[in-house]
Amino acid sequence: GIVLGVCSGYFGGIVDNIITAIVDILLAFPGLLLAIVIISILGNGVTNTMFTITLYSIPKCARLVRSSVMSVKSREYVQACHTMGASNFSIIVRHIIPNVVSVIIVDFTLALGYAILTASALSFLGIGVQPPNPEWGAMLNQAKDVLMKFPWASIVPGVGITLVVLGFSLLGDGIRDALDPKLKNK
Repeated sequence: GIVLGVCSGYFGGIVDNIITAIVDILLAFPGLLLAIVIISILGNGVTNTMFTITLYSIPKCARLVRSSVMSVKSREYVQACHTMGASNFSIIVRHIIPNVVSVIIVDFTLALGYAILTASALSFLGIGVQPPNPEWGAMLNQAKDVLMKFPWASIVPGVGITLVVLGFSLLGDGIRDALDPKLKNK
């Protein structure tokens, strides 16, 4: 998603149109529904679940990075580098990426939390990671049968999911605060 977003935002024109069209097609499908379809085709398992979650996370990341790159690309120092004859690769690596890294990190940490929620949902539905592999969604699925007698069987994995997702969200926010040059001046 990062590579697609940088290429689309920086080069524009036909490259942007093609990448945006592909991203829009992938965004047309709800993430969980797309994950269910892909898992149904590929089969259950840890690798297929990770591949599926990665695949449907690409479009959102690409759109976010594209918009950030387009914003940075229009700045005067990037245009000055162009005028001085710097290569596209040099401009991207030295000026564009460092200025959008905070957006990428925040998106990555939020995407990790969302990936955990999606993997848990797929396992809860019985199409993601299957027992004996440990997975919180599968634990919740098994706990629903004994919920009245042993409520902690569902509370523990549910709290685990919540804390990890919250932790990734707070980590991303903290890293963004540390890396964002606009916030350092305050």
